[in-house]
Amino acid sequence: MTEKQIHFPIIFHFHQPVDQKVLIYDDVYQKSYLPLIDNIFHYKDIKFTLHFSGNLLEWFLENKPDFIEKLKVMAKRGQIEIIGGGYYEPIFAIIPYRDRIAQMKKLSDLIKQEFGLEVKGAWLSERVWEPNYPSFLHDAGLKYVIVDDNHFRSTGITEKETFYSYITEDEGKTLRVFSINEYLRYMAPWKPTYMSIEYLKNAADEKGDRCVVFISDAEKMGVWATTHQICYVEGHGHEEGDNGKPFIPAFFDQIINNNWIKSITLSEYMEKYHARSLIYLPTASYDKMEAWVLPKDLRKSFINIRENLRWDPGKQDDYLFLKGGFWRFYLVKYPESNNMHKKMLHVRDKLIRVENNLDKLVRQESRNEANKLIKEAWTEIYKSQCNDCYWHGLFGGVYLQFLRFSVYTHLINSEIIIDSLNKKFLSLENKYISVIPIDFNKDSRMDIIIESDLLNIYLNPSDGGTIFEIDYKPKSYNILNTLTRWPEAYHDNEDVDKDKIMVDRFKKNMLRVRFYHKNETFEAIEADRYREYGSFVDGEFLVIKNEKNGNSAVIELEQKGSVIVPDSNEIYPCSIVKIIKVEENQIKINLKIKFKKIPEKEDLVQNIITNLNLGIDLPFFFNGDTTKFQWESNQLLFLNDSKNELIKPFQFTGSHFKAQDLSYNLNLEYSLQSETKADTGLIEILKFPVVSYAFTDEGYKTIYQGINVIPQFKLSKELEINITIKIY
Repeated sequence: MTEKQIHFPIIFHFHQPVDQKVLIYDDVYQKSYLPLIDNIFHYKDIKFTLHFSGNLLEWFLENKPDFIEKLKVMAKRGQIEIIGGGYYEPIFAIIPYRDRIAQMKKLSDLIKQEFGLEVKGAWLSERVWEPNYPSFLHDAGLKYVIVDDNHFRSTGITEKETFYSYITEDEGKTLRVFSINEYLRYMAPWKPTYMSIEYLKNAADEKGDRCVVFISDAEKMGVWATTHQICYVEGHGHEEGDNGKPFIPAFFDQIINNNWIKSITLSEYMEKYHARSLIYLPTASYDKMEAWVLPKDLRKSFINIRENLRWDPGKQDDYLFLKGGFWRFYLVKYPESNNMHKKMLHVRDKLIRVENNLDKLVRQESRNEANKLIKEAWTEIYKSQCNDCYWHGLFGGVYLQFLRFSVYTHLINSEIIIDSLNKKFLSLENKYISVIPIDFNKDSRMDIIIESDLLNIYLNPSDGGTIFEIDYKPKSYNILNTLTRWPEAYHDNEDVDKDKIMVDRFKKNMLRVRFYHKNETFEAIEADRYREYGSFVDGEFLVIKNEKNGNSAVIELEQKGSVIVPDSNEIYPCSIVKIIKVEENQIKINLKIKFKKIPEKEDLVQNIITNLNLGIDLPFFFNGDTTKFQWESNQLLFLNDSKNELIKPFQFTGSHFKAQDLSYNLNLEYSLQSETKADTGLIEILKFPVVSYAFTDEGYKTIYQGINVIPQFKLSKELEINITIKIY
């Protein structure tokens, strides 16, 4: 009788986001990367497939030569295969074809250069798959890809049928597909090794052509929760079967000691066995991702349905066809993600236009210099495509403000290079300003971008006539890298402190105009739990002027809206005009609020003026260490240093506010003035941090997302407000 056997490819995925903190790199290296590779190096009879993000591999090359040397030794002895993917871990679905190929070739070239290995396999960031992937992966020179078994379920393929490879195609270009085993992914390293071995034993057969693919994040083997202790120190106890031996060596010993387990790389398996059949996979990611992407209420319902089906033996056929959300919906769920993504597309369009214009250059010397700068600009764009901060699930993702800041920094860096290319090779002026009407957010509504050599200002007339991005180019710094406090499904969990959670009704943009009762508390306004009386807070403004004059630009917006009369269901007509002038490093804003004259309804407008205040959102974002943020006002004298901590809530009367990010030597200054036909006192100014309550790899955390400053004005029948914003 032929002995049963099973092929067992083992894959480890090493990744850190672009611009991850150095302390994190060092910590993860010591707890996970180094001990894992040391163990792999020791078990030379076991084959491994490894994947490294390009930016992490760069870090190893620059900082850990001994680590790299071990990889080179294992490559020479044929023990490891290294697979490719996007150099900076993009989600391929949301980047253009050209960028997909460039990112994949960049990583494959580095692997070939450093280790002498031909890259044949593709790692997909977050295992996001779309049906057109085979053609561009084939064009990038890759032969196979790894996806979750979740991708196969709705095709009717059962668990046992995933123990083989398949082939798929797009545009006639073929690609082999391997399925990652879900059971083993969840078992290791949390459960003793015998449970994984028992699973493999049940999967083995006499024919011997089956393949169970195990994959794990390298970080999971040493950094997540208690895994360093489990993997390298004490393992699972005597009663659990591993006799206290650390999980990683115990797991590798099991493979050595059971000769029916055949260690193999994916390329070797592919060369040894044909694909089982042709297959076409639907759009998918891993199962949890498909839940996380759903809107809050649907997400909770979906998870309940999935768990009920998953563990009911009588409902497994139903479970096969249960599909969750679509990864791209993150760009809808989090408008901040959409903003980063659309800015990336906007900047790369600018770069392509410069490329096309530079084709007219004749002198080779100039052409070589220009090409070098163009390459640098593309690299900055590729770095901005790193996927981590475009979504949110189990970990912080879009909530990690320093990762969003990284995206904007790289995109603004690319714009600065584009400016230098225009100046040096296309004879454009050093100082410039342009006004670009564009459907930037791709929502069928027109936005306006003002671009200059110093500032970029992004306006959304249809969302309250607000500003949603301000880039200060000398520092490559987006002042409006704030995050709205979005509702999340886990906010309803029993272990969540509900008192800490504040949720916004409106996106955290600048110049959002609010009408609220004068008796509203600071706390109600901070938590966005007040009653809104105006139609202007998120209403649509019309663009009535759009012009530039020399090095200045002026945009004029207007909404003819209304205000609810307090203690009444009646509404009263009101118009607001916003004039936004950009010049040098200043933004000058003029707001004109005017109530319509209706003699017979004089009492209604008087009711509004008597009982309501007008507030204007002036949020901003500083990056880095919050202890190095300071603020001051010409109207205040702080004798106690702690009172001028920027992230502390504070209310004062004045007309001036200045904040400084000492880490970047960046200053932001607001000057306020109110001009009305009635006498008015000084302006009340509310200042408070924007803090989101998010789930991260460290559990529930409050995360600083910016500061909101709300100057609060008394109303009159005609009110004129001037705001000057200066950045330097």
